[in-house]
Formats: sequence, structure tokens, C-alpha cells
Amino acid sequence: MKMKNLEKRIKEAISSNKCKIGTRQVMGSIKGSKLIVISNSLMAGNKSKILEEAKSAQVPTLLYEGNSVQLGRLCNKPFRISALSLKIGKDNEIQDILNEFGN
Repeated sequence: MKMKNLEKRIKEAISSNKCKIGTRQVMGSIKGSKLIVISNSLMAGNKSKILEEAKSAQVPTLLYEGNSVQLGRLCNKPFRISALSLKIGKDNEIQDILNEFGN
């Protein structure tokens, strides 16, 4: 059940082109993002950079429990995704997702 909310938001964002996929893309789009999702296989250096920038821009981050292959699958993509940022979602929806994952 826990994944459904996140999966739904990600699919919405992808279909409406309100999603950035990949570490470099995410780093360039932190400001204005509603939520940043980071897989557990993102390299430590990149992870801390994204977390730092997100914190200073006051963008919530979700440390996804799965690896980049699983995150790719969740996004319906045939490739690995180590990080993604969502540009859409109401505050309460984002909060629900964060609460689900215990962030």
C-alpha cells in the first residue's frame, strides 16, 4: 500500500512532463521541486550534494528504500534511476508520501 501514493505521483509527474530524472538533472532543478526521491544506490558524494541543496531550498527529500533498478521500475522506465525530482503535487499529497515512508 505504501508505494501506491508515491507511484501515482511519479506517474502523474512523468506523464505531464513535470519530473526530472537523473542526478545531474535533479541537481539543476532542485529549486521549484516539490519532492526529491533518492534511491539507496546513489553515490554518497552526489547524495550529500543533493540533500544539502534540497535542504537549503527547503525541498523535502525521500530516501527511497530500493536501489536504482527498483526506482526505475517504479517509474515504468527500462533503466536505472538514482534520483528524480517531482515538480507537481499538492503539499498535503507530498506530506502523505513522506509520512508513509516515515521521513
